[in-house]
Amino acid sequence: GGGAMAAQGQVLLQKAKSTPLPPIRRGASAPPTASGGAGGGGGAAAQAAGGSSGEGGASSSSAKRPPRPPGDARPPAPGDARRPVSAQEPALSSRRPAAAGPPARGGEERRSRSLPPLAEGPGRGAAAAAAELRRRTASPSTPRGEGAVTSGGSAPSRPPRRASSGLGVGSKPSASAAGASAAPLPASGLAAELEAWKKRRGFPPEARVFMLTGAFPGIRNALVAKGWAENEDRVSSLWDLKYALLQRDVGEQADLQESQVTNYFARNSEVTSKVGLCNTLSNSMNLDRVNVDCFYPRCFDMNNPTQVEMFAEDFKLTTAACIVRRFVDQADAPGARERSFPREALKVALEVCRRRCLDVDATLDEATRPAMEDEEWEALALCSLKTPGKRLKPWKGAGGSSSSTAGAKAKSAAASAPAAAAARGGAGAGGGEDAASDDGEDVEEGAAAGGGDGEERTFARTTGEEALVSAAREVLEQLRAQHVQLDLDGYQNIWVLKPAGKSRGRGIQLSARLEKILDVSVGRGAEARWIAQKYIENPLIVNSKKFDMRQWVVVTRWNPLSVWFYSDCYVRFSFADYDPSKLKNKFAHLTNNSISKYAEDYSEECADETMWHSDDLAAHLAGLNIVRDGRKVEDPWLELVQPAMKRAVHHSLECAQDNINPRANSFELFGYDFMIAEDLTVWLLEVNSSPDLSYSTATTKALVKNMLEDMMKVIVDVEKFGLKRDRPRRKWNSAKLDTGRYVLLEPARRRREEKFPKLKKDAAQLAVHGTSIKPRRPKKGECPNGPDAEDDPRHSAIALLADAAARRAELGEEENQAAGDRGAGACEDNDDGESDEGGESDGAG
Repeated sequence: GGGAMAAQGQVLLQKAKSTPLPPIRRGASAPPTASGGAGGGGGAAAQAAGGSSGEGGASSSSAKRPPRPPGDARPPAPGDARRPVSAQEPALSSRRPAAAGPPARGGEERRSRSLPPLAEGPGRGAAAAAAELRRRTASPSTPRGEGAVTSGGSAPSRPPRRASSGLGVGSKPSASAAGASAAPLPASGLAAELEAWKKRRGFPPEARVFMLTGAFPGIRNALVAKGWAENEDRVSSLWDLKYALLQRDVGEQADLQESQVTNYFARNSEVTSKVGLCNTLSNSMNLDRVNVDCFYPRCFDMNNPTQVEMFAEDFKLTTAACIVRRFVDQADAPGARERSFPREALKVALEVCRRRCLDVDATLDEATRPAMEDEEWEALALCSLKTPGKRLKPWKGAGGSSSSTAGAKAKSAAASAPAAAAARGGAGAGGGEDAASDDGEDVEEGAAAGGGDGEERTFARTTGEEALVSAAREVLEQLRAQHVQLDLDGYQNIWVLKPAGKSRGRGIQLSARLEKILDVSVGRGAEARWIAQKYIENPLIVNSKKFDMRQWVVVTRWNPLSVWFYSDCYVRFSFADYDPSKLKNKFAHLTNNSISKYAEDYSEECADETMWHSDDLAAHLAGLNIVRDGRKVEDPWLELVQPAMKRAVHHSLECAQDNINPRANSFELFGYDFMIAEDLTVWLLEVNSSPDLSYSTATTKALVKNMLEDMMKVIVDVEKFGLKRDRPRRKWNSAKLDTGRYVLLEPARRRREEKFPKLKKDAAQLAVHGTSIKPRRPKKGECPNGPDAEDDPRHSAIALLADAAARRAELGEEENQAAGDRGAGACEDNDDGESDEGGESDGAG
């Protein structure tokens, strides 16, 4: 093999000597000129130059450019100005011999054999190029660096340069080339290459090299001010720190050196994707310190059949709770008799909520039953939560049938009862085809669900009705005490459908119909994955607008967990006024700037009006005169809102701590989206990777610039990324560090966990050694009744269960006797001619 390679190299060397080679350029190439003239292989030279140095410049291995005429001066490339040309280096035109006629085939054969381009940098003529080619095609036994000659004379050789895809140092790669990584260099080779790179460009040896793939002027300015040098070759592997816009620009992390710093963690989708965050938080319910329901609205992965069933059950239970809540809140309102739910639906909803409030121990001895029976759901399925007293149109889906086959079983299991109720109701046939009825529009001529002549939905506040209202209020208080998300359920039971593979608000839908949610999101496959998240129906409204907040967070370590929280954030307002009754108006429910700009009356002048600084929101909250525990809250932002945001951030990352690859020299910037409810409860909506850092408004222009500069203080000055291999250990809870507006969450915990010794390599082989212990026989007098005596009835489980059953039987007999006495009394009242209009025998149920 070595001999064949040497022979092939000699053939190529002879061809290279007989063929004038094109110059090896950096940066921009000459503009296309007329064909013909001097310089064989002009098309190959244009390809090796790497195309334009502009933002959109892209190189192409197949594009050919005509050769340059003799004497045509090459325009200076952007990279040439960075390195002064020495006096020993001849001019470029003098180093290239003139030749006439068509271009020779030297460049074409080099491309056809897929050889890497020659070494970069000016000052390398044909002799140097031939020496470079001889070194590359030499036998493997040839000593490294043999034959390396530079224009300035002999010099020690440097390690072979990696293939750069034909791109110069000053050029911009194409989109496809930017994501491709070069072959990884060994640690020693990378250090030598970096030293040579800095020497060629006149940087001191102690300088650190960074690379940016994206427009981050704040990061560039901060690093340059700290003495770092920038490598503009986006596909080069010569860098100490690389800040990439997209994760694919970093390449495979397994190919990186341990000393190289990147701004992404592997498997970060466990917290940054919608499905990943949903599953990560739902699977972390067993953490003692984390109660996910306190900061994350209920969310379900609609591609998981188990979670689909859980969602259908949650939707039905929430419907019952919404009915009871609206009935209680509007019981004393004027006109409540005309706007109430049917009596049968109220009783069913009240019974379902009462059963939901039962303690687990109270149901251990009972037979297992679903949270809501099919018969109970039939009574509630077509009740309009938007307009009590009206009925919903039967659902037929798009085209009158379900659009998916894979989710047919899940849909039939969750929606069979409402379909049966619609078939029995018969009213409003074909209403499901109306686009306006998808989200719960009502049939105006229909009577209240439950049938009858309409009298059933009117309420005279008789003794029975007073008892019903009292029982509903009691059950509602029990629900509020046990379920922390009851207040965000609202009156309409609205849910948000989010496509897992989209961002910036694209594809989001709102719906209050179980059938529509299942039809849209179930059975679409992994390529069209959806999540269903509970919509926050009690948001805090500012100037008739709904809003959310974008919070920046930097994670520098996962074990121990090190989270840096930026003290400022910005607030995004919806473009249209908030109206929960109009679910199709996305400009009233979504706050993304990418959505608002498509509104009819949107203009660039009003873009600044859709964003606030967090200081503006803090001033607004301070003017609300909020009272907690009998005292006025002076600064609700610092006392209530921001601490809740910090807890949610740390808890969410704590849940994902074991799922993300904890690379030592990686950090990442996350964008958290929060919403504040009217009671100032903070809810986490989602987490974004590579959050938007554009200067879209005056608010973000100032915030983003300051945030990036402060982030570099944390990354370089405090955490020592790029300077040290391991993160420093400090007294984090008492150290005085310049981190700008960033603060470390739970510093005492990080300091405590950093003191733990590292696990040894043989930690997996731990074993417990000891001797067995034989139980001794009881001594005389220790067991008066003998070692085999029966258990004490006071502590026997069988005896206790038997006693409990006897007590339940006695209580049942007493209740039956009391019911008989009440029935006899009612009969005596009826004999006297008195009646209770509209009353029922069971009173409050």
